[in-house]
Amino acid sequence: MSVKSFACGVAVMAATAAGAQTVPVSGAFVSTIGRDTVAIERYTRSGDKLEGDILLRYPRVRVVHYVADLGAGKFKGISVTTRNPSADPASPAPFSMIQLLADSTATVDVLRNGRPDTTASGKRSFKGKGVPQFPTIPPSMAVYEQILAFNPPVGRDSMILSTIASGNPPGTMSLIRHTRDTVVFVNSFSPNWVEILTVDPAGHILAVDASATTVKALTKRQNVLDFDNLVKAWAAREVATGAAGAMSPADSVRAVVGTASVDVVYSRPFRRGRVIFGNVVPWNQVWRTGANAATQFTTSADLMFGNTLVPAGKYTLWTLPTATGTKLIINSQTGQWGTEYDVARDLVRLDMTSATLAQPVDEFTLVVVPQGNAGVLKFSWDDREYSIPFRVK
Repeated sequence: MSVKSFACGVAVMAATAAGAQTVPVSGAFVSTIGRDTVAIERYTRSGDKLEGDILLRYPRVRVVHYVADLGAGKFKGISVTTRNPSADPASPAPFSMIQLLADSTATVDVLRNGRPDTTASGKRSFKGKGVPQFPTIPPSMAVYEQILAFNPPVGRDSMILSTIASGNPPGTMSLIRHTRDTVVFVNSFSPNWVEILTVDPAGHILAVDASATTVKALTKRQNVLDFDNLVKAWAAREVATGAAGAMSPADSVRAVVGTASVDVVYSRPFRRGRVIFGNVVPWNQVWRTGANAATQFTTSADLMFGNTLVPAGKYTLWTLPTATGTKLIINSQTGQWGTEYDVARDLVRLDMTSATLAQPVDEFTLVVVPQGNAGVLKFSWDDREYSIPFRVK
């Protein structure tokens, strides 16, 4: 459930098959990553309104309230407000947005702390002209469910959705109905962003498996959920212990190896009780070696990895883990997000040494260990450690 912006709209590039539901529907969802609960949602859909709240834990506790206007088989608009439940309710909301949907455009008005955000506001054009449009506020399962309600499985098993996010170029999302009970959403901004939805005969979402995405969340529908007390409990815990912080905090490593200054900038995901290699980090797939943005590697002097020269400069580090061995990939592309890997920019692929750790490492850790005019680059997570030596030329 990438979670990039709340000011986001979605348009189906095909005719819809049904209007807004008139029978009241309510429900709740709980999203987890490993042993940690990261989001809780409740919603009610009645007549021409879809209203709900999303409780989020990271990077700090906040509640997203949304109200969507429905009509004639389409979304007409949506309002979204995000607040810290511990803050003064009379103070301006940190984020609020009103989005009105027209034939092929959306008009978006965004306020931050009560002040207009002119960079996020304005008109946004959807891909596809003269087609219905849908808003989405990640990670809202209720909005996904409404999209399915507007498009029941009658003579169609797939469609293309057009997406618009504040500050981002238009993209697409594919909705593929594998069976009556299984629907897949595939996002264009990442080829690996696949969400698998399990639905009941009435079209209610029962579960969402986003383990193939970079978020890795699993969501389940709940019959009973005391949302308001959960908000109070999460807010009280944050007051007592502090904000949870980023899910994968940014960090950096700097080491002097001989005459070279070596710097690594990366993000550190947590294990959260999960099996990492061969699961969270799949075998035989290129991994960003961390989280969020691609891991950046900079050296002020030429380095030798075995017989391979890595000239002074800036690179990104990737790895290709397999059950029998792992390769370090040094790539010349820099500054990109961790899903933007270009194999054509690979400088070299090098074998790493693997070791099993007696004590699992909870937070992904990358280090550079100087050894005179040489050093070792190593990273560890869960029960594995991978390393490779190098020297200054």
